[in-house]
Amino acid sequence: MNDEALKLDPGRCALLMQDLQNDVMIDGGAFADSGAPGHAKEQNVVENVKRLAQACRDKGVAVIHVWYIVEEGARGLKQNAPLFEGVKSANALVRGTWGAAPAEGLEPGDGDLVVEKMRMSAWQGTKLQNLLDGLGRDTVIITGAWTNMSIEHTARTGADLGFEIVVPEDGCSTMNADWHNASINYALQNVSTVVKCADVISALGG
Repeated sequence: MNDEALKLDPGRCALLMQDLQNDVMIDGGAFADSGAPGHAKEQNVVENVKRLAQACRDKGVAVIHVWYIVEEGARGLKQNAPLFEGVKSANALVRGTWGAAPAEGLEPGDGDLVVEKMRMSAWQGTKLQNLLDGLGRDTVIITGAWTNMSIEHTARTGADLGFEIVVPEDGCSTMNADWHNASINYALQNVSTVVKCADVISALGG
């Protein structure tokens, strides 16, 4: 973890709530057998992110939900990697289904924005950078699932694009603690500031 106290200007920040969808991390979802629901509970992700999101709204931080959405039959989802093959074979994250919906308690609030994607990264083929540029936000707080996949990928690319990246690790989860810790303790240390949700709230003046 980073030792220096975090300081954030709410007017320059955006909160990403990425892939916090039923199929990804809730019991009964398409990927429940991965262990993701259990790790999400261990991390208390839903409650932690819910509290962080409300604090961000109260302080004027832009809140952006990033959802992985495919059409029925995963039409147009290129099957070039096991991850994408898995989305199709599991009939996961299909528009309009329970599985594609945000986890209970993490629905968009008034003024929140939504970005849809079909790849791991929140940047790939989406309007995310246009939104951030238009809103004047250069610091991105990333929460969501899975830590070692979409969260790390989005953090890496965001850093390459020149954004300051903050990752509240207790606002993220994956398949199990080992995968989570490997990402948090190694790769993410080099491309982001890793903290806790409470640290972000405090740094915003909460």
